[in-house]
Amino acid sequence: MPAASAQPAETAPPEPSSTKPGSTGPGSTKPGPAEPGPTEPGPTEPGPTEPADREAYVPNPALDELVCSELARRTALIAAEARAIAHAQARQAEFLVELQCWSEDPQVSSRLHGNPESIRLADLDAATLTEDQARAAAYGRWEDREVARRTIVSETACLLRMHERTVEHLMEQSLWLLSAPATFEALSSGEISYRHATVLIDQMRTLPAEDQEAFEEKVLPDAKRLPVARFTDRARRLRERLHPESIVTRTTNALAERHSRWEAAPDGMGWLHWYGTAHDTKAAYDRINTMATSLKKLGDPTRAGAAAGEASARAGADASAATGTEAGAVAGAEEDAEEQKRTLDQLRADITRALLLDGITPDGMGAGIRGTVMITVPVLTLLGLDEEPATLEGYGPISPDVARQIAGHAPSFTRLLTHPETGVVLSLGKTQHKNTKAMKKWLRVRDETCRFPGCSRPAVKSDVDHTEDWAGGGKTDCDNLAHLCEPHHRLKHLSQWQVTQEPGGILLWTSPGKRGYRTDPANPMGPPRPQAPVVGPKTRKRPAEESYLMPPRPRPTRTPTPPVPENPPF
Repeated sequence: MPAASAQPAETAPPEPSSTKPGSTGPGSTKPGPAEPGPTEPGPTEPGPTEPADREAYVPNPALDELVCSELARRTALIAAEARAIAHAQARQAEFLVELQCWSEDPQVSSRLHGNPESIRLADLDAATLTEDQARAAAYGRWEDREVARRTIVSETACLLRMHERTVEHLMEQSLWLLSAPATFEALSSGEISYRHATVLIDQMRTLPAEDQEAFEEKVLPDAKRLPVARFTDRARRLRERLHPESIVTRTTNALAERHSRWEAAPDGMGWLHWYGTAHDTKAAYDRINTMATSLKKLGDPTRAGAAAGEASARAGADASAATGTEAGAVAGAEEDAEEQKRTLDQLRADITRALLLDGITPDGMGAGIRGTVMITVPVLTLLGLDEEPATLEGYGPISPDVARQIAGHAPSFTRLLTHPETGVVLSLGKTQHKNTKAMKKWLRVRDETCRFPGCSRPAVKSDVDHTEDWAGGGKTDCDNLAHLCEPHHRLKHLSQWQVTQEPGGILLWTSPGKRGYRTDPANPMGPPRPQAPVVGPKTRKRPAEESYLMPPRPRPTRTPTPPVPENPPF
């Protein structure tokens, strides 16, 4: 029999079906805690949403005020730093303008150019120059200014680790900023951010000179109170109303600037930008969005059908697979596709890719056209024995699976094999028949881009330059050659920039400001394989048994072609 409760039998509560730890249950000899009687209230158990240790909220206005004061203090520190940054950016704009004005001085620009003849002509009195000297002096002054401008841009870009186009844009913005005194003063005092200032001057600079001051006066108060996005919209609308030219004329002029460009992104991705008319770009996006929305409403049938088809092909390829197994594979693929349906953004991206890669132009051109891309694949990755990423020219690391697919099936890609330990390129994909072509491809693989500090122009669009001038005794070999884009090729020869090449293709640059920079090749390369010189006429080699059974065929005698006359006979 179970032990009797501490309460009388007639008032004891019914025995629970399961006992809690520490309670008196069937067969237990340990007495449990006394239960409260019917007139004694027991302790209140915490509810499922009320923690047992939760304290009741006690209003404390003093503490609330302290927290709010601390919030105000911390955000004030951030605002003070933002004002300091704006002031520093205004000072930087001043210094950039001063640098440009200093470099335009004839005495400065001629020495930054370093042309002795230009310096000599600049020192002469203009009244004593002959006509030819005056013409040469005028051209020399123009070239001095151009080389000096390129020099200060390249020096600043390398020092700030910026692209030269970014520095040029920064210098141009600085000139416009100082030409708008009210905007510059607001930036210097921290009333507006640098982003507000650039939005204002970018809109103002497109207006005629007589309308710029009125535009600045009307829009500057909005820059002091609106976020950048809303201020941009406000400034653009005001600029449209104030511009004296019609929208048709402005659109026609802007249409000449249309372009598309590609931009690398992390994780094997990239951006494709298209700058065109508002109605074309909006219509294109609306078409993509409509197609994606239709597929989304239909449940993404292309993904389910493709997955089911792939599974059916895989199941049917196995001759020993049963019919039920094949059906199960197809059904499983449909279920997986259902779980992995593409989002609307993914559908838009896939539709854009399909239209651009597989579509054709209205006149029928473009079908089947593919870009030629160079890809570097580690040998073990190509064999499936390692998962080290491959390298796509002009981008960087890509997925090993994509690399194997490209290397095996894509004819428009040049495959490069690298050593698994040293990384040295082992093969260029095919044997070159001429040393010059082999050397150019070898240098293109090694450099990948222009070798000037900070430049990212592809090597395929650059010149192969002798580091030590050929005219000065430099050799035409891979240890004295490197890619330089045309602007930097000219800058190297016309300015005070100096460069030497170390073993392994390492370039050591010295700027006119006596700062040193080093650029390393994109890919470590062993020396290209030299081809044996051809001695005598080339003959086709036959196996020994073939030579024994078949006598050599006589070669036809060729008569020399008569020379082409200097003047055509007509």
